[in-house]
Amino acid sequence: MFQPVGGPKGTRLYEKVVMQIKSAISVGDLKPGDKLPSERELAEIFGVSRTSIREALKSLVAMGLIKIRHGDGIYVCESRGEEQLKNIGAYLMSHQGTLKDLFEIRRVLETEAAAWAAERGAPEKVQELVNLINTVKEGIAKRSGGYLLFLGEHDTKFHLCLAEASENQVLLRVMNNLLDLLAESRARAWSIPGRPLRSVEEHAKIVEAIVSGDVEGAREAMRQHLENVEKEIL
Repeated sequence: MFQPVGGPKGTRLYEKVVMQIKSAISVGDLKPGDKLPSERELAEIFGVSRTSIREALKSLVAMGLIKIRHGDGIYVCESRGEEQLKNIGAYLMSHQGTLKDLFEIRRVLETEAAAWAAERGAPEKVQELVNLINTVKEGIAKRSGGYLLFLGEHDTKFHLCLAEASENQVLLRVMNNLLDLLAESRARAWSIPGRPLRSVEEHAKIVEAIVSGDVEGAREAMRQHLENVEKEIL
């Protein structure tokens, strides 16, 4: 299930451990109530120090994914859905972390937000997304340039409107906090030549999948969008 850590240059060791354990939980290799190996065993499995394992476990506890029963062991939490979103929201507000950390959280939350919107979004909320895309395209057509502020406002509205369409109020609150934490990086993205317009086109693909009720298509379109932005910023 787990492999000795490797990964992107510059990524801290404990972050790589967190990613592997989170992945195992998300795909069901680790189920609610499952007991993880001990701290010492995890250090041996991942090939890192126990200090790195402690940092990883601390982050996973803060996210509500695991719990540590002293004298007993480490267990995958029974909580799911909104309870975990609340924990992640609290974690974000107290640990701004690195930009890479924040994008990792975005991939977890916003890909599912897009999927939920495609699966169960209220027609009026989905129509708001369509109207937003049409409005920004019309706005671009009317301008010969100088539309960075306009597109920046669109970007914020799009991601919040998508959270609303997911029909999960906790997710909406978390996204408000997350977008605040990402304000600096989003401003940096808008300054990259061509990125604002590419984001509009990528947003349109996400909305197209949502309108057609394509759950996997919406999830993948959002994943690709976030991956593209992250690559250009980092």
